[in-house]
Amino acid sequence: MLNTIVAGAFVLGVVVLVHEFGHFIVAKWGGVFVKTFSIGFGKKILKRRFGETEYAISILPFGGYVKFAGETDYYDDADREEEEQKDVGPNDEVPDSEIPRERYFTTRPIAIRAAVLFAGPFMNYLLAVVLFIGMTWILGGQVYPTTTVGQVSEGSAADSAGIRSGDQFVSIDGEPVGNWGDVLTELYEDVGTVKTFVMERGGAEFEITFAASEGEDGAYRYGVVADVPARIGRVKRGKPASKAGILHGDYIVAINDTAVTSWDQMQKKISSSPETPLYVEWTHDGVARADTIVPQAIKAIKPGTMSEFVVVGQIGLSPYMVQRRESLPSSVVQGFTTANDMIVRIVGYLGLLVTGQMGVETLGGPILITQMAG
Repeated sequence: MLNTIVAGAFVLGVVVLVHEFGHFIVAKWGGVFVKTFSIGFGKKILKRRFGETEYAISILPFGGYVKFAGETDYYDDADREEEEQKDVGPNDEVPDSEIPRERYFTTRPIAIRAAVLFAGPFMNYLLAVVLFIGMTWILGGQVYPTTTVGQVSEGSAADSAGIRSGDQFVSIDGEPVGNWGDVLTELYEDVGTVKTFVMERGGAEFEITFAASEGEDGAYRYGVVADVPARIGRVKRGKPASKAGILHGDYIVAINDTAVTSWDQMQKKISSSPETPLYVEWTHDGVARADTIVPQAIKAIKPGTMSEFVVVGQIGLSPYMVQRRESLPSSVVQGFTTANDMIVRIVGYLGLLVTGQMGVETLGGPILITQMAG
């Protein structure tokens, strides 16, 4: 619980502080008189004025705030007289009564005010981009450690070319591939052009050439997905799988005495069994283990929709993945792509909320953010 609270405070603090810094820096540029820039809220425990702005650290460490001159409205004569009688120290914020009205936020041109307001969320966008770039470059991308084809969509480009489930990608256009991340990179480079594939089936290699097919939505698709084994990656703490003793790297081998050979098989069985006891068998370092696990009932968006919900079972597992090193240019592209995709999804979600296609029960606030951070 303490870790969750600290993590939530840190995440919200960084997000709010960066947001407010955006307002601050553009306000300075636009000639707005910035009275205070505070890290945290509430009573100021440390403050010092540099130039016209008071910089402070406040007692509640949840982000911060920026205070502009005349944020609400002009002072009337009684307010001015009362403010002028206060003692203002060298490290206190400058009262509005001593600030030229042309420096008030409310008197600056509308374009400057709009830029100041826009700068907050724009800084949050830049923060997301920087974090995505940094994580991808330093940690690498998460990829499935396989080049084996799991499913082939009927009538797809890959199906028409003769690719079958169980085939392995060896190389694409002469570039060897060692994991599914490599496969996707090569597939979607110059997508739409004819590519040469070296595949392996039953220990024998063969070569085929074909191009991705263009769908009605204009997107190019090959129609193949990875064959992801039922090997465990992340185990969420406190969830049914963790309580049963399943660990990172373990393999699920059977559920209710039915053999499991892929992640898809395992996931379908668990998802379709909310609050239903399942006898799960797995191996840890070659040692067989088993336990009865009851999946939690979770309300989730129905696949293929954005407004329908279904109740599914979850035990707190994610598939096993490995890190793939990325170059800095590739990390920059992925950082912007991921952030932009997130914005598109957010805007689409807001549209569904406004039109009533998405219920308010899908919304989350600071409490949910804190839980996710934990």
